Amino acid sequence: MTLSELLNADMTTLARMARLGFDLWMRELEGLLPAGLVRGRNLTAWHRYEHGAVIAASGSGADTLVIPQELCLVRTLTLPRLPQADLAALIALDADRIMPVAADSIVIGVRIVGPAEEAAGGTELLRVQVGALPIVRAREMAEAARAAGVSPAQVGPLDAAGERLDFDLAPAMRQAGLLPQRPAVARFWWAVVAVLVLVNIGTAVLRDQQQVTRLQALVDAQAPALNAVRRIEDRVIGNARVVQSLNARRTEHQPLRLMARVGSAMPERAWIQRFEWDGKTLRLSGYAAPGVKVVAALKASGLFASVRASRAEAVAESETGRPFELVLTPRKEAGT
Repeated sequence: MTLSELLNADMTTLARMARLGFDLWMRELEGLLPAGLVRGRNLTAWHRYEHGAVIAASGSGADTLVIPQELCLVRTLTLPRLPQADLAALIALDADRIMPVAADSIVIGVRIVGPAEEAAGGTELLRVQVGALPIVRAREMAEAARAAGVSPAQVGPLDAAGERLDFDLAPAMRQAGLLPQRPAVARFWWAVVAVLVLVNIGTAVLRDQQQVTRLQALVDAQAPALNAVRRIEDRVIGNARVVQSLNARRTEHQPLRLMARVGSAMPERAWIQRFEWDGKTLRLSGYAAPGVKVVAALKASGLFASVRASRAEAVAESETGRPFELVLTPRKEAGT
């Protein structure tokens, strides 16, 4: 079965799969136990009802009363797939139609034989064997069992192989008051198992809560040291950012590098008298020999985004040269 089929399965299919898985798990557990501790599914010893008397088994531990097959009325039906208890209730309600005698005059046993062919609508069907025993004869068997000191847990005829009962009449005989009710040992042990499972779950939850509490206490104990480490880390990160910012500003505003760039761009026979740098704008003033074009040379170098004279009026040349005063905006270098 694929995952899609499993997700789309109905509750009946899931219950059947769970039952098959549980039976497989039980068989695996039985295989792990010693052979002497495992109760076989096949009958190895039983009490017998013959000629109005119960012959007790020679071995101890037998709890099955085998009766002759000819004392019972047997029919095989095809019914929808239902749990064993629901099938028994359905057959008990319809016993007047299933058997040729009145329902209050017989006790009925039910056994699922196996799957039958599916109906047209896809409904899963079962082959169910129904056996009936007259209640008068059942009462005689119960009295004979008490006389022999036998309290059977199962009552019915053997199957064709002679290894197990064809169907079990004991539940119906107990319901009719012919056999004593069996002690609820199984229910007691199942209740014990349920309680132990709940105890295990509660213990696991409690241990998990205790571990979480211990872990929280450890975290709380380390909180002061962790806070101090975090403060130191924040301080170190802040200092690193300040250092990085100062390095970037130093790299970008380094005057010696800018002076070297300006010196390489200045034409010959031009002298700088004043050099002012505020990080964004460079102011130069000085003298140039007659015929030397400082502004054109600085623009031609491509090192400056803008080159302009700071004086609007024309300055007359003298024998020593012409003074200049410029405002320059350097271009940013790649990577800055």
